[in-house]
Amino acid sequence: MMENRKFDTLKITTGAMILAIFAVLLLLNRQTAGLFEEIFIYLLPIPMVAYAAKYDLRASLSVFFGMVVFPFFFGTFTTIFYAISAALLGLVFGTCLRKKADLTFTMLLLMGLSALFNVLSTVTLASLFGYDLDQEIREMQDMMRQMLSSFGPAADAYQSFLNSDFLMRMLIISMVLLGIVQGFVIFHLSLILLRRLRIPVPTAKSVYAYYPPRITGLIAMLAYILGSGSMTGQTYAGIPAEILQTVWICGYSYLIVFGIIAAALFIRTRITQKRLLTPLLTMLVFLFFSPVLLFAGFAYVSLGLHEWMLGGHIKNRG
Repeated sequence: MMENRKFDTLKITTGAMILAIFAVLLLLNRQTAGLFEEIFIYLLPIPMVAYAAKYDLRASLSVFFGMVVFPFFFGTFTTIFYAISAALLGLVFGTCLRKKADLTFTMLLLMGLSALFNVLSTVTLASLFGYDLDQEIREMQDMMRQMLSSFGPAADAYQSFLNSDFLMRMLIISMVLLGIVQGFVIFHLSLILLRRLRIPVPTAKSVYAYYPPRITGLIAMLAYILGSGSMTGQTYAGIPAEILQTVWICGYSYLIVFGIIAAALFIRTRITQKRLLTPLLTMLVFLFFSPVLLFAGFAYVSLGLHEWMLGGHIKNRG
């Protein structure tokens, strides 16, 4: 009986401490006028992750509802949605850790939710946050016109890039990709900090251990090839240019992501194993050889480049 009371007391005090940390982060963000908001986006879910990973769902929901209320008192209007979505991400992630769900599934779920919240905050709630998406699209068009004007007559082939619908699709897709990256960073950063706090969590796989079925690389390459013609005004019978452009963006983004992973793995296994040099050299490759990364991503997913760089030790891929 006494042990149960001690446990309940510890649960309540820990929850109060987690709420205090969450409130302090909101206050710091408010006092700095949102200067470090992009950093706090990655930190806000972690207190909820730590609590939900240690205690049951009923107690976690109590802390979650406290986090939902706090932004109205300690945050600004623009941070309310970010804070609530961060608390929800932390609740889902921590609950998955407590139930010992598969880490790959947990990471994909977290990335999907992060992408969804990012799109909602950028597009659906843009007017509430004071953003004028139409104005941003017009500014992007002006910048691209100035850039294309230096191409001379060749610029006519790229006029489809100036279409407002195309730029809006690009904006939405970029928000999805940014949300996926944010979910990935939150996942690994949370695991690192939880281990520092002595909270038992399973070991996450290396990023080089994540790769999809081979067929997805072929599909992405076909999407890239089919959609490439729409960028210069070419279309296929019965397929609108808008669909082809969206397909092109998705295929290109998919291959580039795995191309970056392939470049990092090649540098790590064939050039240097120093942790600081690998991301630096990968960034240089991305800046100067991005067309090569496109085909490297295809080879990484579909042609066995991953196994070759690891010395052929990984077999029987899904």
